[in-house]
Amino acid sequence: MPASNLKTPPLRLLRAFCLAARHSSFKGAADRLSLTPSAVSHQVKELEEELGVTLFERRTRAVVLTPVGRQLLEDLEPALEAVAAAIARTAHGGSVRRQLSVIMPPFFASELFAPRLPQFHEEHPNIDLQVNTSDPRPGQHSSYSDLSVILAPQPPEDDELQVERLLPLRLVVVASPKVAAAMAGKRGARAFDGQTLIVHRSFRTDLWNSWLAGMKLDRRRLKSIVEFDNMTAVARATERGGGVALMPALICEPWFEKGVLARVEGFDQLADEAYYLVARRSDIERSEVRAFTDWLIEQFRVAE
Repeated sequence: MPASNLKTPPLRLLRAFCLAARHSSFKGAADRLSLTPSAVSHQVKELEEELGVTLFERRTRAVVLTPVGRQLLEDLEPALEAVAAAIARTAHGGSVRRQLSVIMPPFFASELFAPRLPQFHEEHPNIDLQVNTSDPRPGQHSSYSDLSVILAPQPPEDDELQVERLLPLRLVVVASPKVAAAMAGKRGARAFDGQTLIVHRSFRTDLWNSWLAGMKLDRRRLKSIVEFDNMTAVARATERGGGVALMPALICEPWFEKGVLARVEGFDQLADEAYYLVARRSDIERSEVRAFTDWLIEQFRVAE
């Protein structure tokens, strides 16, 4: 059918498609649209039928864009952003509100970014943030967000990306104040006799392994090793006296200030990784992307 004869699909179908693509799931889109995943699935199916193409591969736990779907997303998002901006200008009498999507690791978001959020909104009241706290793929910028905070040994090598280093990953051994006090009177590896090591399963468990080897610590002298799949659970278990954890130093500062975690001195380690802020070069001159980038760099220039 000639393009001139095609009827433009309803905006609700296009928006459902874009959100499903951004989240790689109908459920993620449904949460944003206050619909059920089934309703979003039906809207995407309706769009596919109107266009006569397949936009997603349906998999067990996610949906993946087909090449046609990816091209549609790239063409469609700028148009939808222009529509949203036009509506915002009209609704606010010419005062443009801009939306910015950011993806960052969960613990970075909750312990480093969230406490600074009021300051960002005070400085940039016309920027609305959509924060996704799923871990980006290691060392890669999410193609469905404007900006990504990633943890990687080195910055991504891609001419299409602009990368800003935020801060290095410095690790410290932490425990509850009671556990830390009990360890303080012992030297070297003996401090860990009978202790439980609390480990983040996907957060560089090799660092624990290299650290244990460097300490010449016999695992048989440990009480146990407990693994969690997120850093918040690691911190909570450690706070309650469940054992000893290896955590990023800067992230721990609020916990130290509250007195619920204490540093076990003498065991710090500077990892070979750093946090980076990544954006597409084609996006960096957008005012909202530049504002957020400059603000976040300034935050961690002070913190570091």
